[in-house]
Amino acid sequence: MSAERSLGALALALALVVTGVTGCKDPDRYRKEFHEPYKLAGGKTLDPVTLNHGFEAFMLYCYGCHGEKGDGHGPASLAMRPPPRNFQQGIFKFGGVAAGSLPVDDALDRTIRRGLNGTPMLQWDVPPVERKYLIAYIKTLSTKWQEEEPGAPIEITPDPWKDKEQEAIARGKEVYHVAAEGHAGCSGCHASYAPRQEISDLMKKVTGSPAEDFAEEMYRTSLRETEYALEANEKGEPTKTAQQLPPDFLYHKVKTAYPLETMVDGKAYTAEAQREDLYRTIGAGVNGAAMPTWKGNLPEENLWALTYYIQSLIKMRGTPEALAMREKLDAEPKWVPQPPAPAPEKPKDGKAPEPAPKGGGSR
Repeated sequence: MSAERSLGALALALALVVTGVTGCKDPDRYRKEFHEPYKLAGGKTLDPVTLNHGFEAFMLYCYGCHGEKGDGHGPASLAMRPPPRNFQQGIFKFGGVAAGSLPVDDALDRTIRRGLNGTPMLQWDVPPVERKYLIAYIKTLSTKWQEEEPGAPIEITPDPWKDKEQEAIARGKEVYHVAAEGHAGCSGCHASYAPRQEISDLMKKVTGSPAEDFAEEMYRTSLRETEYALEANEKGEPTKTAQQLPPDFLYHKVKTAYPLETMVDGKAYTAEAQREDLYRTIGAGVNGAAMPTWKGNLPEENLWALTYYIQSLIKMRGTPEALAMREKLDAEPKWVPQPPAPAPEKPKDGKAPEPAPKGGGSR
């Protein structure tokens, strides 16, 4: 048995002890059986055999964190940050589809087997057939699956910046820091990573006008509202939602992008694979959070350039270079915008001045 599966079994055992089930006071408390096909949107169904296997797998691997009802309140959840997913809401951050849509099975499978970097969601060495059962069962925990079909998977297009990494990073820096047509302006939520004057120059290059002002905390991320329920009523409707701090790429781990050379899917994680994962996350957006869908809203070359730039920040994370950058940016003086260039002075008689004679010097 792998380390991940051992941890899952241990979590379940501890959960059973905590809740008193090992004493067999209520042996049917955790029993759930399906006898009829389960209907999904689009005329699809899930057969009861698959769902019963899925329930057993869920209780083995997932219950300790995600809870008996799939509401994210498992016995081990109290100390977990971020808290485990509440499957009853039917909101999945990394669905491989445009934000707001239900995820495709491949995305759910990817999250189970890869986990989420920097969170308690580990890489689970669960056999493919059991992952299939789990994904089927999870769809019974929210009525959304009976009302909506999954979205269309995000297509990862060919990388137009291959062998032009530095050019891509420079373009990506512009796309990240400037909010304009064809640009994302990511620093509106995430931290900025360039001096104010440089950002002002980038804005003038893109929009024709320099920056007039900057947010006081521009070198820190901004807290945002989410749709994730912390508390809900009897109907499962959120009564209190969570706030979320978008990642600071020099400080936080990116959940869908592992460090290079980490073993992912049984092989060393490459820079190319990391860019594809970043492309998918940025392109799709983060469902339930403030991160919108950028696929189709950015030119492809700018979307790809953005992945290169963010990858360069991830690579810098935790290094002396990152610390030096942060200290330099924090020490920047207060921004004083450059005054506009004075307009040409008009002559008193209203006539335009005569052009200067050509040539120079005396004859």
